[in-house]
Amino acid sequence: MDNAIEETILYSQEQTKALALYLQQLNTREIADRIKVGQRTVQIWINKFKWKQLRDDSPTELAIRQRIAYLLWQDPKSDSQMRELDMLLKHNLGDPQKKNNKAKDGSNRGRPSNKVKNDVSSITKEMLDEYREKTFFEYQKQAWRVKNNPLLSWVRFYLKSRQIGLTYYFAYEAFEDAVLTGDNQIFISASKKQSEIFKNYIKDFAMELGGIELKGKDEYQLGNGATLYFLSTNSRTSQGYHGHLYVDEVFWINKFAELDDLAGGMSIHEKWRTTYLSTPSSVAHEAYPKWSGTKEQNIDISHKALKKGAMGIDGIYRQIITVKDAIAGGANFFNMKKIEMRYPIKEVFDSLFMCKFRDDSKAAFALKELMACKVDTDKWKDVDLESKRPVGNTPVWIGYDPSGMQDEAAIIVAIPPTTLKGKFRLIEKIRLKGVVYEDQADEIKALTEKYNVTEIAIDVTGIGGPVCKLVEKFFPRVTPIIYSINTKSNMVYKAKQIFNDARVEFDAAWDDLVHAFLMIKRVVTPKSNQVTFAATRTKENSHADLAMAAMHLFSLEPMDSSFETKSTVKVI
Repeated sequence: MDNAIEETILYSQEQTKALALYLQQLNTREIADRIKVGQRTVQIWINKFKWKQLRDDSPTELAIRQRIAYLLWQDPKSDSQMRELDMLLKHNLGDPQKKNNKAKDGSNRGRPSNKVKNDVSSITKEMLDEYREKTFFEYQKQAWRVKNNPLLSWVRFYLKSRQIGLTYYFAYEAFEDAVLTGDNQIFISASKKQSEIFKNYIKDFAMELGGIELKGKDEYQLGNGATLYFLSTNSRTSQGYHGHLYVDEVFWINKFAELDDLAGGMSIHEKWRTTYLSTPSSVAHEAYPKWSGTKEQNIDISHKALKKGAMGIDGIYRQIITVKDAIAGGANFFNMKKIEMRYPIKEVFDSLFMCKFRDDSKAAFALKELMACKVDTDKWKDVDLESKRPVGNTPVWIGYDPSGMQDEAAIIVAIPPTTLKGKFRLIEKIRLKGVVYEDQADEIKALTEKYNVTEIAIDVTGIGGPVCKLVEKFFPRVTPIIYSINTKSNMVYKAKQIFNDARVEFDAAWDDLVHAFLMIKRVVTPKSNQVTFAATRTKENSHADLAMAAMHLFSLEPMDSSFETKSTVKVI
């Protein structure tokens, strides 16, 4: 006798009726209609009490026949019932003769599988409508209304603030559309890791709405015929598909024009929609002409003109959604006072939250050269950041830009080049805010235990001095960098030389590093009238810290780069 004691579940009268109907193969909408409760309530019971397992454990042929018989007797049938019946007849019954043909080993080759893979038939329009209404804010719902207006939706372009949930919304929009229509959905992001954001959102929607665990590596094939593809910006992989297209963070994608030409063919048919969305980068980016239109078209792209969205003469629907627009539209997860305190520099605040493009004509680094360094780091087979020793015993260098209590510190870890004109691979970045000197030094010490660190460079001008002294105790060979006009100029010129020679690689998702380098500009000193470089930086805020940490690291390599392996380092 089994000694296990099973927990007794006491169902309400409504739950008991719902379970009986569910075991008869009725879907959630049908059950909800019978017992007069909401569909969402039924789905919650199914998930909570694991009813799906009870139904899945019933004989498959019987369950299918019961469901088909039920659907056949329904008159009239809804569109979703017709699609479900067609799917069951076509894919599950197969050839009755084959079902009875036993293989020599006794297996039944004609037996249908127990489940339809990624079966979303239990998710109804009513459930999706209810979820959308309670989950999203007004500016997200407006995007949904535009999507459902055929006069506006063929090509949409959204310029957005950071962290307003627009990527989250578009993931839902695509999932909803795939469930209801069976249409393919294609997501293109700057890297495979970024495309996983869409994928994970959609996986969560399926689980929350229907208790469905979607299966698939680079795509989800739904039971109703729709396929959701998750692609990176490698142009060779962005062809051969067709469906509604979503291109994420277009103003941070390298070689956008080439990608747009190739990937645009996936949604060229009138049936398919194309949606671009992004935070702004620079007016020099290849995607900017698509956003601004030509001079002849004279499209008004001001916030005033596009705050509520507008269709352009070029057939592109454009909308700007700033952080303030999002708050006005219901977003309740922002504290504007705290955001403004953290980003007191107007140029930075406007770029991150007010959808303002930077004019980087005075920037020390060219956007195009920085963007060219973005790579899909999944292809680095010798790097596993989830491991205790991410690169084994391979030597790494560390660049560190220290901080005070109100400032932000930054650490960059890189695999240095081992051959003449080899590449720096930036593998890890860390930012610290409000951390005392001892804790900053401890962060560096932890990295020396995680990696085979052979070089560390630290700015010791001012607040960096105490950190450097602490680091020297466990890493005596630390290289101190004392800032001066010549020091900064040499570091910038060295970094420019490295970027110009395409000798840097970092993850395609590291837009903050690109942003940091763009903030470094040519300036003239007021007293000596000398040309130097600086980033707007205050006691309360720093935003070029990642760039400074990277340049400290680059400075460990001699200016002429004529070396095979580094053995000694000069202080600049």
